[in-house]
Amino acid sequence: MLIPWDKASAGPCKDAEIFLEGFAATLRPYVLAYEGPRRTSATAFKGKALDTAGGRWESRIDQRREKDAMDFHLRFTLERGDATSAGVAAVFDFGDWNAEMYVMIPASVYNGNRNRTVDRPYAAGLDRTDLYRKDLPLTTGVLPQLSPHEGTPSELQVNVCNTTTPAVVIYNRRTKKAFIVLTEQGSVFGDHGFTITESQDRKTASLAICAPGVRHKKPLFVGFENSPDRGGHWPEGSSLTLRLKVYIFAAEDIPAVLDRFMTVRKAVTGPNHPRNLIPFSHVIALMTGLIDQRFYRGRYAFYCPENATWISYGWIGGLMDTYPMLVLGDQAHLDRVTQTFDFAIPRGQGASGYFYGATDQDGRNFGREGYDEFPEIVLTRKNGDLLFWLLKQFMILKAQGRADAIKPGWEHAVRRLADAFVATWEKDGQWGNFLNNATGAVAVYNTTGGAMVVGGLALASAYFQNPGYLQVASEAALLYYERDFEALGMTTGGCADILQNADSETASGLMTSLMALYEITSDDKWLEKSARLAHLLATWTVSFDYVLPADTELARLGARLTGAVWASTQNKHAAPGICTSSGDPLFRLYRSTGDARYAELLHDIIHAHAEGMRPDGTVTERLNYCDADGTRGYRGGKGSTGWNLLNGILMAIEIPGIYVRMDTATIYVFDHVEAKVGKRDGDKMDLVITNLTPFPADITVLVENAGRAKSPLGYTAFLSWPKVTVNAGETRTVPVTIS
Repeated sequence: MLIPWDKASAGPCKDAEIFLEGFAATLRPYVLAYEGPRRTSATAFKGKALDTAGGRWESRIDQRREKDAMDFHLRFTLERGDATSAGVAAVFDFGDWNAEMYVMIPASVYNGNRNRTVDRPYAAGLDRTDLYRKDLPLTTGVLPQLSPHEGTPSELQVNVCNTTTPAVVIYNRRTKKAFIVLTEQGSVFGDHGFTITESQDRKTASLAICAPGVRHKKPLFVGFENSPDRGGHWPEGSSLTLRLKVYIFAAEDIPAVLDRFMTVRKAVTGPNHPRNLIPFSHVIALMTGLIDQRFYRGRYAFYCPENATWISYGWIGGLMDTYPMLVLGDQAHLDRVTQTFDFAIPRGQGASGYFYGATDQDGRNFGREGYDEFPEIVLTRKNGDLLFWLLKQFMILKAQGRADAIKPGWEHAVRRLADAFVATWEKDGQWGNFLNNATGAVAVYNTTGGAMVVGGLALASAYFQNPGYLQVASEAALLYYERDFEALGMTTGGCADILQNADSETASGLMTSLMALYEITSDDKWLEKSARLAHLLATWTVSFDYVLPADTELARLGARLTGAVWASTQNKHAAPGICTSSGDPLFRLYRSTGDARYAELLHDIIHAHAEGMRPDGTVTERLNYCDADGTRGYRGGKGSTGWNLLNGILMAIEIPGIYVRMDTATIYVFDHVEAKVGKRDGDKMDLVITNLTPFPADITVLVENAGRAKSPLGYTAFLSWPKVTVNAGETRTVPVTIS
């Protein structure tokens, strides 16, 4: 597709040419022909008309300039003929390209996916020769990528069903210029597609936005299969308009580019339309009931994080699903949590202080992280989760006045875990994404897999009054922020089943940990860095109401998928909620900065979670429209995924239903109700709240002013938030004030 720009072609007007030259880019319309999924020709317009084997085509480009952005509407019409397997494209040619270009397609491609790839089965882990290699390059499964090897062919193809936003982001590190193009989901022919092709010397490249998207190969969770994509049938008179919005701007670094992306990501698809389905209070009631159903009684008694009779520590909820049960505040649930801790904590901890992958119902430790023959090899992220969430639970018990329930043995185990992280850091200067819990050594190096460790050590520094923990947490935070996020534009290696792919969970984990550093230190630099990680998380979060085929389960339910969070560049599926978090740093960011982008992102995530819930509260990790795993438009059958139960409860507990700023008379509603400001009198205000769901709602309300909002919130503040009850179908006027 790298056809030289012809000034006489049917391209943009002079103003648009000047605009595109700001990124050394040109634009031309194309007609494409296919045989099956194989492109047989790509013909550029050299005027307003083009003759092909399929007939006579006409094109027109309308454009509109606004500051550093430009809208392009490319209209294609088959005036005469009948094209049986055809498509059209807007092709951007880039004349100043290099192998260091940052290329991001949300949820599919980060830094061009220019990683070492290995053909390993799903969840098999790396080849054993890659263990304990300090020089290990980032290694992923086979996936769409721009080749990391100059002098070789380089092309990737991604359809919109593989993205969270129909967009491509490109950043030239050398010129510090950014290019963002946004488009729509697709047309009557199906989803649009993106094809990026680099010259072998990497000095030029092209980006084709194709309608329909026709991939040579269809990406799977691991690897590829034959593509089902085909060109469209264009009868005589058929027409289609490709709607694009292009931004070209100066940016100091990748975080600045992603900041802008978060701002503009809905500029073409427009506002989404969330539904109020299930109030927070009903979510808590249903899902704590389901967790109680998984309380195992056998030789030992404990809460199972999933549907099997074992504990898998951290990640999917082990010793984390106990958190909401403690928040309930009653003795019966405290007794069950105590039994769980007494069973799991002493048995699951290895010689180094790190925990095993899992413990079965008979107290036997085992590995389940892709290295089953080496049970001592454990996922770093799971141990980071444990450190963070066990300390949060101790903090809850103290805030409830139940500190005497915290056993010294539990605290000793948590301190040993914190000390293990410090010892590994002092020896290796990182935690990698897998550790050896017998020796404390890094087993798999060079990812962001320890993102949650930072937050855990930050909390440990305050809980145990140990400044050494805070020092290591700060050093690690800067390493991850600078080496991974700032330099590569991604975070990697948080999940056990994805090798070292980019993933949303380390993005969320690092955002959470940076916020923990802010909460502990009140240092604004951590708040600012946490905000920038939120921009990365936004790339993993669906930004538009994807239209599914009408015969799919989610389409029949009228599901709105904006706010679903994709897992990783390997596991190409969207899920209800963040694994495993309430996303509360997004609320804290909104509260501290007043920037509504963070509130909107959180609101989207909360409301997408409800789209995945069945009437009985069960929910799975599928709100999927991608075609990679064959479950497109599927809500997950009859099962229930433990971590989705947990993150649903966490959102309902840790996020206020209604947030009120008294000094500005503004509110933001996160719960599934509607509210507006009524009468205001000094430091008092009326809220008019309407509950259109079929369930009564007990709504938490946080009221504060600017002064309070500038101070860290703390981790137990929600325990004191007042509640307002609004029955199903009721509208109530409720007076509120700063307590």
